[in-house]
Amino acid sequence: MSTVQVSAPDPATGLSRVSAISAALRQHDPAAQVAFDPTDGRVQVLTVLPQEEVERILRALGEAAVADDSVQDREGGDGCCGCGCRG
Repeated sequence: MSTVQVSAPDPATGLSRVSAISAALRQHDPAAQVAFDPTDGRVQVLTVLPQEEVERILRALGEAAVADDSVQDREGGDGCCGCGCRG
């Protein structure tokens, strides 16, 4: 599972960015979830796509994404959810 955060300098553009990011990611992962937090202007992406693929898709949209290390820390340090899917 990949969780990345995208910075939104202007909260007014947040919802349109969520729509664009969601549409792009769902072409590759129909279950991808995208959420906008208006308090800090960040867009959070939750998907099963590998981190590199998410970053590639977001770069194509002109977005800069950073890995959410707090998810990796909570889930064993390598981004694995702990279910054993990564033997």
